[in-house]
Amino acid sequence: MYRPYNRDLSIGTDYNHHIYYGYARGYTHQMEHSFLMKNGLPVYAEGSGYKGDDYIGDTKIDRDDRWRLFMKAPGEVKTFINTTSPEYFSTTPMVYSDDVKYSTATGYLLGKGYSHDLKDQDLNKDQTAAIMFRAAEAYITYIEAYYEKNHKLDDKADKYWRALRTRAGIDPDYNKTIAATDMGQEKLYDWGAYSTGQLIDKTLFNIRRERRNEFIGEGYRYNDLIRWRAMDQLNGFQIEGIKLWGPMIKDYETAGLTDKLIYGKSDKENTISSPELSKYVRPYQVASTGLYYNGLNFCQAHYLSPIAESHFLITASDGETTSTSPIYQNPGWPIKANESADR
Repeated sequence: MYRPYNRDLSIGTDYNHHIYYGYARGYTHQMEHSFLMKNGLPVYAEGSGYKGDDYIGDTKIDRDDRWRLFMKAPGEVKTFINTTSPEYFSTTPMVYSDDVKYSTATGYLLGKGYSHDLKDQDLNKDQTAAIMFRAAEAYITYIEAYYEKNHKLDDKADKYWRALRTRAGIDPDYNKTIAATDMGQEKLYDWGAYSTGQLIDKTLFNIRRERRNEFIGEGYRYNDLIRWRAMDQLNGFQIEGIKLWGPMIKDYETAGLTDKLIYGKSDKENTISSPELSKYVRPYQVASTGLYYNGLNFCQAHYLSPIAESHFLITASDGETTSTSPIYQNPGWPIKANESADR
């Protein structure tokens, strides 16, 4: 099921217009690490064949087709329809600019739903259909629900999971992946390795991995993490992007762009995080006064939304005293309006 658009009827979006330039978005180093190799092994497993992340393109070699298709690497075709000559993605992603339109936060450019038609890059003229629901979502929902309920998989879940992996160009034997999964490694890159602060079992984790990778860039992730209660352990977590401060930096030197990579100065001058912090780009550690400079944390009250004070008043026995309402507030939230959660 999808939502169509038509530029001739002036019914369009600006999605491709934005990701054509970057729009200060990007997949993370943690996201890249999640995808399996075509042989079904995690990147860290012995014999996986992982080529590393010294260069963006290397991360695609022998990898899950969903990463190969939906992340745009340097040198790949950008547009070739309705243009006199093909255009290619830059060998040096603009990770050093604070211009929201002409930049990428991480260097791993978004590519899901990307159109190679130059006309679709026009503001509010993009007619690329927006997918609302597809079979893969039904498959994964069934797999997850059945396993959570029964702690095993039935023939239908097996069939669905193998179909998803086959379409992604991965060895369909998910048991091979489960056997090679090291939760000690996975917890470093995937918050979904946890529920209520505890590591989950390897089968459930790989079901969650499948969901994460299948819905890359579709806006499901936050809701999934909330319903899994998978954010308790966040305590200064640092989001990272490409390994800029490795061999890749030579591409920026060749392009004469190193003078744009400014760090270690004032917050107004800095354009990139320091290599002393990490070899990987850290978009939240460019400015020391930034809200997330010290990493991401999570307030447990945010697993649920607060119930409005007006609802307590409407149901109060006298219409004025909230304590007489039969409603109870969600954990961590006050009843009084416009006050923050306490934990």
